[in-house]
Amino acid sequence: MKLFIFDCGEVILKNVDTFKALADYIGIEHSELLSDYSKYEMALMDGYMSPDDYYRHLEMKYAVVIDSDPFAAFFHPEVDFSMLSYVEKLRANGYRCVVGSNTFRPHWEIIKKLDGNPLGFFDALYPSHEIHVSKPEKAFFRYICSEEGVQCDEAVLIDDRKENTDSAASLGLSVLEYSGYGKEGRAEAFFSSYMK
Repeated sequence: MKLFIFDCGEVILKNVDTFKALADYIGIEHSELLSDYSKYEMALMDGYMSPDDYYRHLEMKYAVVIDSDPFAAFFHPEVDFSMLSYVEKLRANGYRCVVGSNTFRPHWEIIKKLDGNPLGFFDALYPSHEIHVSKPEKAFFRYICSEEGVQCDEAVLIDDRKENTDSAASLGLSVLEYSGYGKEGRAEAFFSSYMK
């Protein structure tokens, strides 16, 4: 194994959900906002739709005025330094570690400025809105592996969403689905097999 690809939300960062706060701000049900957002998520994550364009859509659909950047205003992530400790150990053991995350400009700009500089722990960064493809598209994983000069079966994905780990695994990547009960213990056991 040569390359470890880490997701951001719920892997190296916690407390990343903004949808409940955004739904309350607009005055609609959380589930209704998620249903609407799902129609535009890939365009946002791939960088082909701007957050401002999505806000204008919300204004027209729900007859509201959005005079700020709520995706940024309601985004208050916390760094999971226990996960970053694995990144440090992996790199000390000669592995290359990168971020491969579905994200967009308002969140990415905040992540870049977080205390502790979590992105500084990594060798390279592949945010979806900059590479113009997002998970679970297989092209996302192929792009990163190609840029890193490795075969898919030489890479590992750490991600909290099953659809992403399933897609990566179908290409030959090893995966750790980092979610649910006992995920911290599973991570420790998983990473220990790569440590000297």
